[in-house]
Amino acid sequence: MRSDHPLVGRESLLFADTLDFDHIGLHTASSIYLRSQYAATQAGKAMRLRINVPGFDAVCRMVQANMGLGLIPDRAFEVVGAGMDLRAVPLRDAWGRRELKIVVRDAAHLSATSRLMLDHLRAAETESAGRLGGEP
Repeated sequence: MRSDHPLVGRESLLFADTLDFDHIGLHTASSIYLRSQYAATQAGKAMRLRINVPGFDAVCRMVQANMGLGLIPDRAFEVVGAGMDLRAVPLRDAWGRRELKIVVRDAAHLSATSRLMLDHLRAAETESAGRLGGEP
């Protein structure tokens, strides 16, 4: 959200708290868009959707142009939105915490490049779990 938005300053938000404001949506096939539409329905409200855009950078640009709120992952905000005088407020909704998985048929038959990527992701997961005190 913009730094002058009425919801700025809150430590966290429920998604339903945002539904009285305009939103910028990712493309209609994105998991974030589909999940936010479902959450709005569950809250008994419609999203006030101003526009759908193709990517996280476009969401941030539309938010910067005062067209509404955007819903993007933390890392995308750190990379794209943080330098745009925008503010991120985490969602408290359980659906806002996503777990992504890498799926392979048989790790032994991966190309060398794919195997390196898989090993890197596994090592990063183990490192991250160690910092958070959890299991990989």
